[in-house]
Amino acid sequence: MNESNAKTPIAGPGIANDKGANLIPVIEFLSGRYRGTHERITEKTVFLIINEFGGISIIPASRADEDVDYPISLHRSGDTYELEVSPVISVWVNGKKVSQHTLLSGELMEIGRNGPMLRYRIYTGGEIPQRTTTANAFVDSIDSARYSGGSLVSRTGRLMSEMVSDLVIRTTLWFRVLVVGILVILIISTVYLSRQSRHLEERLAEESSLMRGISELLQRREKNAITREELVNLRAQLEKRVGVLEARSEATREIIAEASKSIVFLQGSYSYYDKESNLPLRYVGLDPEGRPLTSQMGPAITLEGDGPVVDFEYTGSAFAAGARELLITNRHLAAPWEFNPVHDQFEAMGLAPRLERFIGYLPGVEKSFGVQLVTASDDVDVAILRRDAALSDVRQLVTSSVPVHPGDEVIVMGYPTGIHAMLARTDTKFLDKISAEESLDFWAVVEHLSASSLITPLATRGIVGQVTPNAVVYDAETTHGGSGGPVLNMHGEVIAINTAFMQQFGGSNIGLPMAHIMPVLNRSLELLKSQ
Repeated sequence: MNESNAKTPIAGPGIANDKGANLIPVIEFLSGRYRGTHERITEKTVFLIINEFGGISIIPASRADEDVDYPISLHRSGDTYELEVSPVISVWVNGKKVSQHTLLSGELMEIGRNGPMLRYRIYTGGEIPQRTTTANAFVDSIDSARYSGGSLVSRTGRLMSEMVSDLVIRTTLWFRVLVVGILVILIISTVYLSRQSRHLEERLAEESSLMRGISELLQRREKNAITREELVNLRAQLEKRVGVLEARSEATREIIAEASKSIVFLQGSYSYYDKESNLPLRYVGLDPEGRPLTSQMGPAITLEGDGPVVDFEYTGSAFAAGARELLITNRHLAAPWEFNPVHDQFEAMGLAPRLERFIGYLPGVEKSFGVQLVTASDDVDVAILRRDAALSDVRQLVTSSVPVHPGDEVIVMGYPTGIHAMLARTDTKFLDKISAEESLDFWAVVEHLSASSLITPLATRGIVGQVTPNAVVYDAETTHGGSGGPVLNMHGEVIAINTAFMQQFGGSNIGLPMAHIMPVLNRSLELLKSQ
C-alpha cells in the first residue's frame, strides 16, 4: 500500500535546466538515526561529514569552516552534482569505489565500507513527492543490503532488519494497522491450513487403510471365486493337500460316516448400507472383464449410481447339536463383519453391515436351506444358528461330558478351503460339466456340487497336546474354512468346536471346550421357548 500521493512543496530555489524546469536535488538517508528522511541540496557546493552519531551531516559551503579539510564534497555540474572524494576516505557508488563521479538520480552512495548509506535523487517541478513507502522503502532496503559488504548471511540479515524497521518507522499508522491485520490473517490462515493439512493427511491415511482393507477382503472373496482356467489346474494343485488330510485319518469309518450327516457347509455374503439413506455401498463400475474399477488407492466405491453392490463372500462350517433346528458355529461366521479389518472405519462413515444371504448345505441333501442367528457369545467365539424348519430331521451330534486329556485322540471335521477342497475331490467329468455352464459364480458352483452329492466334510485325526480351561490344542490338520466344525472324541461325541489354526506352531489347532459352548446353547433354547 502507498502513502498519499499528495506533494509537499519545498521553498527555495532549485536548479533550472536548459528547458526551464526547476530541478531539486535531494540526499535521502538510508541508515542511521535519520533513516527514512531526506535533505535538499540548495547550494552549489556542499560537504558530507560523518557526525558524532555515526550518520552523515550535510554542510553547505556558506557555513563550512575554512580551517577544516572536508573529505567529501558535492559541486554543482549542469543539472546535477559532481562527487569528489579525498584519499583519506572511501566512497562507493552503486557498489563501485570512486574518487570522482557525476551523480545520476537514484544512485546509492556508501560512505566507508559498511558505513552510512545515502541515495541521491533529483525531483522536477519544484516539488518533492511524499514518499511512496511500500515501494521506495523496500527498494532502499534491497539496495542497501545488495551493495553492502559482508557475507550473504550478513547481507540477508541486514535486508530483513531494515525491512522490518521500514514497516515500523517509515510507514503511516493506517499502513501499520493494515500490515498487522494482514499478518494476523496470515497467521490464522496458516494455522487453519496446517490443521486442514493434518486433517487431510489423517483422512488420506484412513482412506488408504480403508482401501487396503477392502482390497484384502476382495482378495479373500476372489479366492472363493472359481474361474474356468482354475478348473483345469485345480485338481493337480489341491489333490496333494487333500490327500494328506484324508490319509491322516484312520478313524473308524462309522464315526466319520455318521458324523458327516450333521456337518453343515455354510455360505454367506454381506454388504454395507448407509444408516441414513439406506443406500448400499457400490462399485463405481466394472471393467470389460467384469472386475471392479479401481482408483490410485484401491477399488472405486460410492453410495451413488447403479454399479454392482459391494458384497463380501465367505464360507465356513457348522454342526447340528443340542436341539432340533439348531446349529453350532463360530461367532466370526455369524457376524463376519466384526472381523473385517475396515469395519470400524465403515461404522465411523455411517455405514452398517447387513447379511445379504446366509445358507447352509448338508451332505446328501440337494437343496440349500436358510440359516439365521439366534444368539452369539460376547466372550467367546461361539454362535447358535437356526436352520429352516422345512428341512427334514437332521441327526444331532452328541456332546461329551467326559474330560479331555493330553494324549487323547480326536477327529476334526469341517470344510477347510471351502469350495476348492470339494472341487479337488471331484472327477474330470464333473469339472467338464460345470466348465460348460455360463455361470461359475460363488453360489452356482456350490449348487452344482450339492446337486451331484459332492458336498462332504473332510475328517482328520490328531492327538490332543494341551488342555486348558479355555482351549483344547491338537495337531489334527485343518485350515481356513474349517472353523465352526466339531472336534470329536473316538466315540463320536463333540468335545470342542474348531476355532483357529496356528501354522506358526507346527500346524497346531485350537478348539473351544464344550464348557464354553453349553451356556450359549442353553440361552438359545430359552430364547426359542419364549418365542
